[in-house]
Amino acid sequence: MFDLFFSSIQAYNQIGMFLGALICLGIGGLLLGVTLYRRMHSIRASGTIIGVIGDKAMFTPVYRYTLPDGQTHEAKSDTSSGWVRGKETGRTVPLMISIHNPNEVQEANSYLGEIIGIVFIVPGLALGYFAVTAFPVTPMTWVMAAGMVFYCAERLHRIIIPKGQRLSLEEWRKQRGMDRHIPVDLTQVRPIEEVLSAPDARQTRLQQQQRNRKIAPVVGIIAVLLVGIGIWQGIKIARLESTGLRAEGKVVHMNEVYSSGDHGGHYTYYAIVRYKTADNVSVKFKDSVGSNPPSHHEGDIVTVLYLAGSPQKDAIIDRGIWNWAAPAALLLFAVLLGWVVSAMWRTDKEAEKV
Repeated sequence: MFDLFFSSIQAYNQIGMFLGALICLGIGGLLLGVTLYRRMHSIRASGTIIGVIGDKAMFTPVYRYTLPDGQTHEAKSDTSSGWVRGKETGRTVPLMISIHNPNEVQEANSYLGEIIGIVFIVPGLALGYFAVTAFPVTPMTWVMAAGMVFYCAERLHRIIIPKGQRLSLEEWRKQRGMDRHIPVDLTQVRPIEEVLSAPDARQTRLQQQQRNRKIAPVVGIIAVLLVGIGIWQGIKIARLESTGLRAEGKVVHMNEVYSSGDHGGHYTYYAIVRYKTADNVSVKFKDSVGSNPPSHHEGDIVTVLYLAGSPQKDAIIDRGIWNWAAPAALLLFAVLLGWVVSAMWRTDKEAEKV
C-alpha cells in the first residue's frame, strides 16, 4: 500500500514537471515564433524619434518614418521603459513596420522578444530533462498522465464557447479595435528632454539616484561574491574532470534536511552513496546536490567521480555536463547583477546630464 502511495506521488510530481515544461516551452516557442514572423514579414524603414508619450517614470518613443511609397507616418513603439538612453529627440533608428498596420512598429535592433522567449525555453528544457532523468517511467506515470489529460480536457470543455456563439476572427479583432489604424495623438508627444526638465520629474530622478547609490554597492558586492564562489566551484569541477576517477556507486540512503522559512518548512533530500575506490576501499559520502522531490532513491546505481587523494571529501555523483550547472548558474547570476549595477550607474550619469 505504501509503495502504491509513493509511486502515485512520484508520478504526480513527474507529470506536473512535464506540464510545466510544456507550458514554458509553449510560451517561449510562441514568443520566438512571433518575433521571427515579424522579422521575416515586416517592412524595413528608418525612423526618427520625434518625442515620447508617458510621464516621469515610463516613456514610449514615437517615430516618424517614410514608407517606400512616399507616405509619412507617425507610430508609437510597442514597448515602454524608464530608460532615457536611446530616446533622444531626433535620433534615427531602424524600424520594423507591420504589413497589416503602419502604426505598429518595433525597433529592428531590439531583441527583447527573443530574450524573453529564451528565458521561458531554458527552464522548460530543464524541467523536461529533470522529469525524465529524476523519475523512472512506470505504469503509474501513464495512469497519472491519462488522469491529467482527462482533467485538462474537462476544464477546457467548460470554458469553450459553443460554436453558434463564437465570434469570427474579423469580429473579434473589430471589437478590440485591432483592425483600426488609430493615429498617434501628437498633442501628447513631447521631447524627452522637456519631460525630464520638469520639476516633478527632476525630483523623481533625484530620489531614484539616491536609492541607486545605496543599493548599487550592495548588489556589486553580492555579484563579486558570486563570481568568487562560481570560480571556486568551477576550479573544483575542472580538477575532478581532469584528474578524477570514476567508479560505480549505490545510493544506500536519502538524507532529509529540514529548512524553515517564512511560508513554512520544507525538506531537501541528499543521496548517501557507497562505492569502492580503485584500491578496493569502501567509501561512503553525502552528495552535495539536494532536491525536493528527491532526484535519487535508495538502491539506485550511480556513477561516482572522485579524487584518489581524498575519495570521501572530493566525491560527487557524476552528472555529465550538469556537473557544471552550479558554477555556471552562479556566474550567470553574477553577470545579471553586474548588468543591474551598470544600468544604475548609467541612469545616474544620465540624470546628472539633464
